[in-house]
Amino acid sequence: MDSGVLLILKWAFAGLFALAFLAVGFSLLKFRDARRARYYFLRKASWQAGIRWLWVALAMTLLGAGALYVRVHPPASLVPPAVTASPTPAETVASPTFVPSPTFTATPIPPTPTPTPVPPTPTPTVTPTPVYPLPETALSPIPGATPASPEARITLWTFALGEENGQPVQPGSSFRAGDFRVYAFIRYEGMSRGVQWTYGWYREGEYLDGNTCLWWVRMPDCPYMVGERGSTYLYYRRPGGYDPGTYEVRIWIEDRFQGAFPFTIVP
Repeated sequence: MDSGVLLILKWAFAGLFALAFLAVGFSLLKFRDARRARYYFLRKASWQAGIRWLWVALAMTLLGAGALYVRVHPPASLVPPAVTASPTPAETVASPTFVPSPTFTATPIPPTPTPTPVPPTPTPTVTPTPVYPLPETALSPIPGATPASPEARITLWTFALGEENGQPVQPGSSFRAGDFRVYAFIRYEGMSRGVQWTYGWYREGEYLDGNTCLWWVRMPDCPYMVGERGSTYLYYRRPGGYDPGTYEVRIWIEDRFQGAFPFTIVP
């Protein structure tokens, strides 16, 4: 009976690991749908399903590891008792013969030198990765939005205090405090008509202004961005002027974060 239990454990951990592998596969499929689904609620549902499959994979892995451990290190109740041969009546036990012990001369052992203490290795400091959630204006998909291609990208070119013929005037990343516009020149590629994108202006992590728009579509309070590849700019004039601090422009394509691009205002 004990050997039967060990055999069941052998097949149990193999089956549980196989189920964990299948659950990981289903999770990857759901995460792929979360990136490619057309609407936000479908992407969100796929993402949640992928998380659930990951939990299933973790549970199967833990159960399989437990079965493997019990299989390799079975408790005493599952190990069959060892058979000890009983001596036959005909056997005789020989009496031990006294052999005098040789005399040894103790040799003094030199003292072991005290090892030099080794200073402890400092523990590296782990810097947490910042999280950039979408603004509240982007939590609901815009009707008529079209899916973005995986190659769609938006990156920062430079900041500037002005613009002339699409080129930056007085570019830089640090400006004196005052009442003026700050221009954020960006480059983009892989964009198509109707793709939903979001931008936001922040000071010290606090949201100041921004919007969620459709690319290549004219919308109220939205910059009109045209083309699949090229460069353009955004600008923002803070009410009351820019006071010293760290500012950022954050950009998303759908829910894909493109970057937090900082500039500073000095006294």
